[in-house]
Amino acid sequence: MITLSETLDLAVAHHQQGRLREAETLYRQIIDADPRHAETLYLWGRLEHQQGHYQQAADRLARAVEIDSSQATFHHHLGETLRAQGKLERAIAAYRKATSLNADYAIAHSSLAATLEATGALAEAEAAFREALRVKPDLAAAHNNLGAILNQQQRWTEAQSCFEAALRIRPDMAEAHNNLGNALRGQARLAEAVDAYRQAIRLNADYAPAHFNLGAVLVKCGKLSEALVAFQEAVRLRSDDFEAIANLGAVWNDLGHVSEAIEACRRAIAINPNSYAAHGNLAVCLQSQGRLDEAIESYRTATGLSPDNAAQHSNLLYVLNYHPDYDAPSIFGEHLAWARRHADPHSDRCLPHTNDRSPARRLRVGYVSSHFRVHAVNSFSEGILASYDHNAFEVFCYSDVAPGLHDATTARLMGNVDHWRDIAGRDDEQVSAMIRGDRIDILVDLTGHIGGNRLLVFARKPAPVQVTYIGYQNTTGMKAMDYRLTDAWADPPGMTDSFYSERLVRLPRAFFCYLPSPDAPPVSRLPSIANDYTTFGSFNSFAKITPQVLAAWADVMTQVPNSRLILLAPVTDWLRQYVAQSFEQHGVDSQRVELCNRRPLAEYLDLVGHVDLALDPFPFNGHTTTCDALWQGVGVVTLAGKTYASRFGSTALVALGLNDLIANTQQEYIDSAVRLAKDRQRLQYLRMNLRDMMRNSAILDGPGFTRNLENVYREMWARWCAGR
Repeated sequence: MITLSETLDLAVAHHQQGRLREAETLYRQIIDADPRHAETLYLWGRLEHQQGHYQQAADRLARAVEIDSSQATFHHHLGETLRAQGKLERAIAAYRKATSLNADYAIAHSSLAATLEATGALAEAEAAFREALRVKPDLAAAHNNLGAILNQQQRWTEAQSCFEAALRIRPDMAEAHNNLGNALRGQARLAEAVDAYRQAIRLNADYAPAHFNLGAVLVKCGKLSEALVAFQEAVRLRSDDFEAIANLGAVWNDLGHVSEAIEACRRAIAINPNSYAAHGNLAVCLQSQGRLDEAIESYRTATGLSPDNAAQHSNLLYVLNYHPDYDAPSIFGEHLAWARRHADPHSDRCLPHTNDRSPARRLRVGYVSSHFRVHAVNSFSEGILASYDHNAFEVFCYSDVAPGLHDATTARLMGNVDHWRDIAGRDDEQVSAMIRGDRIDILVDLTGHIGGNRLLVFARKPAPVQVTYIGYQNTTGMKAMDYRLTDAWADPPGMTDSFYSERLVRLPRAFFCYLPSPDAPPVSRLPSIANDYTTFGSFNSFAKITPQVLAAWADVMTQVPNSRLILLAPVTDWLRQYVAQSFEQHGVDSQRVELCNRRPLAEYLDLVGHVDLALDPFPFNGHTTTCDALWQGVGVVTLAGKTYASRFGSTALVALGLNDLIANTQQEYIDSAVRLAKDRQRLQYLRMNLRDMMRNSAILDGPGFTRNLENVYREMWARWCAGR
């Protein structure tokens, strides 16, 4: 007669060879004969687990543990079954019992770590993975998983070491290559991250996370066409991956394919209505089409879904500046609300500053920007950085531009300053500590609430004097920002002061100096001489082109027969139809309006030369576009309002003595545009003389402007030294 031991051996043989039904029959026979046969209960439980019968497995394993609690393997596999059922706390208890019975049970330590990670207990999970590796250093999965935990904590270099250890053991581990890419991306080593993701894809072409991550880092590298392909592949592999679809939408938008972008964002929202990123990306697309009400609604939805996301909330603030129905008090209130939620709590905890309070000493001035490369802001910052008195000021730039995106502009800027700090990939605490370590006296923000800002660095008050300047057309709303630079035209004393959390400092002459692009073509002949009709143009973001603006332009064109209008915009079928209907309803043939897609800088400047007169939008004026047009010999008609955003661009006209091109009412704006369009002699004069006028004005006097700026900084510093 066969014994229970022999029956168990036979059952195990069946089990190992995949004959599960035969094995289960024998396990059942043994338990029928001996209900307390713990090893059989344990093996039967493992068999049930293999078949996905988790409750039956848990019952049998729990019974085995009850009969014999001294077996570490019983506890470990009970933990595995409990984890499969989502009973994580009970699973953790089982794993802990297993490791207490056998401190060298590597797999149990690893299972414990993975389950702790799933509950968010990262410190305990890290310790458990380290125990697993102490016992069995060649566990590639444990190295990889430990690295993933370190990645979550942004401990990038430690994580990198873990992934490299995993890959020494298993070079074909696609997941570890992907995770290594994440660690490298966290250190802003973007080219290396791309290589790591591509290696993961070579090992497993269907590994969707690697395609997704590759797309994300290619966006940061400015390689949008390649990023598009990567996101498309991620979506092909996971058609319901709303994050990949939302990112695909963002890339479509950046490439100028706004219709495809909107479609992708709406598809992502249909899959997951709670995706703040999808709503936020949709808002960006809608904003680019001038659909402000829809954009604001989507931004508010995104902010509501992610209330602690300061960057998303900043996007909402920015778009409010475009909308004519939001007045200065309401926009100011929105900025204060942003600051109360995201910034001011950090400011309340900031440490005192120990900077040397000598008023006349050499000052350390730092500039923070994510745009130290080809970007409109550098048309106004480069001339300053090139003109400093380095005997009196030691200049630092804190650049949030990944090294892989450095360009010729970056190189020029680097050559103009005393110290260059790359902060890409560093969190706000790290950057704040770096600035304190550099003992910066005056820290200047060049971004405001525009995308890529580092306002939460300023919220931590790393410098005793903090200033916001040039990049954004409104207040930051923050307690930690001390000053805002402007001038008496953009912010007339007493008109706007109450709508800033910062103290306004009005620079003499103008609040900016402009540096024309070295790619600017020569001034061309006045187009109307050859065309015998007037060509108007606007080269601003289409978000600024409100229905009121289109109506005013239609009125101008009605009064200037045969005139044409060139608009620079991300062209879509929707936008063509919208613009056509807008002009047709005002009696202007839409064939007189030409929509042109965005284009490289040199081509854009060449296009500017094809117009006789530029029309500035309102209530959000142009600035860089105004200066560019003037440099190309094109006059600009503008409407000045009662906020900085509706006045700052016309500072250039004031500096050139062209106040007659600045209207105070919409009717004056229309009349001025019509009058100038019919005055070909005046247009020709401007064409021939604007460049010399600019060269001889304050707005191209970089050294003179910088001396004024240095004096203002010195006054700010003296005020801080005196405790005021």
